[in-house]
Amino acid sequence: MPKPIEKPYFAIREAEKYDARPTHEEIGVRAYQIYVERGGVDGYDVEDWLQAEQQLLAKHPTLDQIAKTAAA
Repeated sequence: MPKPIEKPYFAIREAEKYDARPTHEEIGVRAYQIYVERGGVDGYDVEDWLQAEQQLLAKHPTLDQIAKTAAA
């Protein structure tokens, strides 16, 4: 029986970087930008954080999205 083909380590690491999530620091920076853009009004920290997280997640392609693009 033939041995299954395994992806080389570098190919796995390359794929993992595309499925990365935004870091805590990246979300914090974007949340602060949203706060400043809103005029520095206090009391919306959770909303700013969630909006920042959503925006950054939308920018990070997932492996599924990459596979669909490659297959097209």
